[in-house]
Amino acid sequence: MGDGQEERWSPARDPYAIAVSQAWWAFQAVLLFAADARNASGPAQQIYARQIFGQLRALRRCAEMQAKELDRLGVSDVDRACLDRAIEEFDAAVPDARHARDVLEHFDEYARGEGKLQRKTIRELGIDVYQAAAMYWGGGYDPETEQITEGPFVIDVPQAVEAVGQLFEAIYAAGRAVDGRGPK
Repeated sequence: MGDGQEERWSPARDPYAIAVSQAWWAFQAVLLFAADARNASGPAQQIYARQIFGQLRALRRCAEMQAKELDRLGVSDVDRACLDRAIEEFDAAVPDARHARDVLEHFDEYARGEGKLQRKTIRELGIDVYQAAAMYWGGGYDPETEQITEGPFVIDVPQAVEAVGQLFEAIYAAGRAVDGRGPK
């Protein structure tokens, strides 16, 4: 500031950079949890694997944040198109990530058959709350297939790890595109 006051740091000054740093943490967490799930046994294996759902969702949110920042800052359509393509590829690679995370996060609702997806399933299939609860319950990590399930949703861990790396790279590249614009 020009009046002698020190400018205070705020993440709101550079949210595009926050998207990059949060994406890096989510990327690293997925790598760590995937390796730990593969190498652990018993409850630890399941605990590590379940953490992947939340980190996939966090990374996706970072991508959404970065896209909003590219729009807000008027970064080139080419950079935005690259990020959009990476988001689409991520969604295609882990299509069940969001729903699996929601079931895990809102276990209290899903245990009672009151989850958002269950209510829709009850209406569409004409099933009762008990059938819906059973349909959306259970799962875990299978070390032989390297898949995690949560209710009807399945995540292939090696495919998720690859998708996470690619989406992180796109978020990072978008941040570099903002940096390349020079002073704001």
